[in-house]
Amino acid sequence: MTTTTPGQEIKFIQYHQPALESGEYHIKVEQTISDTKGRIPEGIKYEKELIFSVIGERFEPLTPQDIYAVFPPPESLGDHSNVLPHITVNRSTLPWERYPGQSDENLTWLVLLLFRDSDFEDDNDKPKLKTITLGELVAGESGVKFPTYVLDGVGQTAEEQTAVFDIKKKYVADILPTKADIAYISHVRKAEDLTVSEDATPEEAEEEKEFATVVCSRLPQPNGTSYVHLVSVEGRYGDDGFDFQGAGDEDLIRFVSLANWSFSCVDPQQTFTEILKNLNRTPSTPRLPVNENSTAEKSLAMGYIPFPHSLRQGSQTVSWYHSPLATGFHSDTYEFPAKAADELLRYDPELGLFDTSYAAAWQLGRMLTLQNSTVATSLYNWKRAFAQRLKQLENILIHLPLTPKHSAALIDLPLYVFKWFRDLELLKGIPFNYLVPDEKLLPSESLRFFCVDSLWVDCLQDGAFSIGRVTEADVTEDSVTRSSNSGLTRSDDQKLTGIIMRSQVVAGWPGLLVDGYDTAVANADSIDETEGNLLTLLRMDKLAKDVLICIFQGEVKTVDIHQKPEAMHFGVDPFGVDDTEVTKDLRNAQGELIMGSKISVPWNNLAKRVINLVQFADNMKTWFNSDGGGSVTNFTSAQFGLQMIEGVQKVRFVKED
Repeated sequence: MTTTTPGQEIKFIQYHQPALESGEYHIKVEQTISDTKGRIPEGIKYEKELIFSVIGERFEPLTPQDIYAVFPPPESLGDHSNVLPHITVNRSTLPWERYPGQSDENLTWLVLLLFRDSDFEDDNDKPKLKTITLGELVAGESGVKFPTYVLDGVGQTAEEQTAVFDIKKKYVADILPTKADIAYISHVRKAEDLTVSEDATPEEAEEEKEFATVVCSRLPQPNGTSYVHLVSVEGRYGDDGFDFQGAGDEDLIRFVSLANWSFSCVDPQQTFTEILKNLNRTPSTPRLPVNENSTAEKSLAMGYIPFPHSLRQGSQTVSWYHSPLATGFHSDTYEFPAKAADELLRYDPELGLFDTSYAAAWQLGRMLTLQNSTVATSLYNWKRAFAQRLKQLENILIHLPLTPKHSAALIDLPLYVFKWFRDLELLKGIPFNYLVPDEKLLPSESLRFFCVDSLWVDCLQDGAFSIGRVTEADVTEDSVTRSSNSGLTRSDDQKLTGIIMRSQVVAGWPGLLVDGYDTAVANADSIDETEGNLLTLLRMDKLAKDVLICIFQGEVKTVDIHQKPEAMHFGVDPFGVDDTEVTKDLRNAQGELIMGSKISVPWNNLAKRVINLVQFADNMKTWFNSDGGGSVTNFTSAQFGLQMIEGVQKVRFVKED
C-alpha cells in the first residue's frame, strides 16, 4: 500500500523479517579430495565448524537512538482522546526479530500496553518500573508470573540489567491484544523521495528509509493521564491467547518494558480545533467597537484609537493614532526624507484632532536605530563614505581628463544594515504597544486580519535612515543616497498582509504552521485545497506567550492553521467523552479520505476502549469489497496501518469583506 505526500511517497509494508533471526547458528563445512592417480589417500576429508550468534533486542531497554518517534509526545497535553498511541523504531526488522508464540508466524513480539489513571482502585496498583538483573529475571520471583527463559549463549549475561513492572491480572487481562489482533498492530513504513531523478548519483539520491511502527489497540483516557509501555511478549501467546500461567485476578504478571512514556488529554472543549473554531472574529480587522458618532466612526473603521498626546509646549491633548496593522490598504504618500517627526503630524479639522501615527512611526524608527549602536554607527559611516564616493563620481564626470586614477565604485551597504531595514519592513523589533496600542483591538481568544500600512513603514524606515541628518544639506544628501540604494526603501509594488492571533493555542501547541491563500473560499468550513495561490510567508513570530503574528507577501484572504506533519498519527474519528458510537473514515490507496466511507469501530472491551482489531480489519475489507467496489482478498497490517492514519488537525479562516 502506498500514500503520497508532496515530494514523497510512503509505502506501507506488512512486515520486514530479518535476514537471520536471533539465536545460535552452527556452520559446518566439509571438503573431500580424491586423486584418480593414487597420489593422495582416497577419501581424505577436511572439516571446519563455526559457531556464531545473532543477538537482537530482548531485555535491554531501547535507547533514544533506537526510537525514531512516539505519539502522543512524552509529557504532552493535547487533544489525544481519539489517538491510538504508537512508537516508531529506526530498525525496521525489530518487531519481527523474535516471535510471540513458539514458531515464526510473521507476528510481532512487541506490544504497546496503555494504562489509564482510572483503571486502578489504588495508586499502589499502578505499574511501577524497577530494575533487576537478567539472572533475577530468569530465576523468577515467588508470587509473580513470568515464563521460563534461557539466556542467549553469547551476548547475554546474568549480570545485565533490564526494566520490568508487575501488575495484577485484573488490570491487564482485558487490555492485551488477542493473538489474532497482533497481526495488525505492526507494519513498516518506507519513505521514498520523488524529487530525486532516476539518473541521480548515489550521493545525490537520498537513502530510502524504512521504519517499523507498533500501534496500541486502546484509546487514551479523555481529560486524564495515560501511561504507555512497549513490552515484550516473546513466547507468551498460545493458540488461545496470552498465557497467564494459571494466574488469578489478584496475581501479579511481570512484563519487560523496553520503552515507556506518559501523556495527558485535555477537556474535549479545550482541544486544538475547538479553541480555534471559537475564536473571536468580530470585527475581522484590528479596530475598536462601532461608535454611534458617524464622524468618529470613519476614523475608528480605519483602525484609529484616541490616545493621550503631550505637545512640545507641555500641554496635554488627545490625538488619533493607528498602528501599522491597518484595516485596509491606504493610498497616502509622502515625499521623503522628512526633516523631523513633527513634519509628519496631520490635523483633522472635522474633529479637531491631530493624527500622530506617521510621526510616531518616524520617531520610533530613529530611536530603534539609535538604540542599536552597531547599526547606527555603521549606517552613519556608510552614509558619509557613500556621499564622498558620489562626489568623486561627479568630479570624474565634470573633470574627466584631469581626474586622478582611483576606484570610483560605489560602496555596498553593510549586510547587517540591509537586514535591519528589511526587518523594519516586516515590523520586526517594533514594541507591542505600537502594534496593538489598545487591548480591545485584540481581545483574549481572538484573530484579526490586517494590511501593513505601507506609508507607516516608509516613515519608520525614513526615521531609521535619519541618523546624522542635521542640516538642509544632510536632507538633500539622504534623498540622493536612499534613491540610489533599493535596499533602503520598501518595494513600491509590495503588498503585505497578515493575521494576528491571541489565543492559548499559541502557547499550548508550539510549532504551529500557517498557510495563506490569495482567494477567499466560499465555504469557510471546507478543508479542501483552495483554488487560490499559496502566498509566501515572510514572517511568523510569537510576540508574546499567547500572541502570534504572520505576514504574507500579497493579499491574504484565506488562512489555514494546522499542526506539523510530524503530528500525523493513528486513530479514529474525533468523538465526545460519552460517545459510544465511534467511527472511522476510510482512505484510498493514495491516502485520501473517501467520502461516505464511515464505518463503526468494534470493541473487545467498550468500557476500557480496547478495539477489536480483527473485526475492525474485516469491516474495512467488507466495505471495500461492497460499497468501495473493490476486490480485496488479503487485508494485512499494511492496509490496516494506512486506514488508521489520522492527518494533522487544520482550521480554516476566511477574511470577511
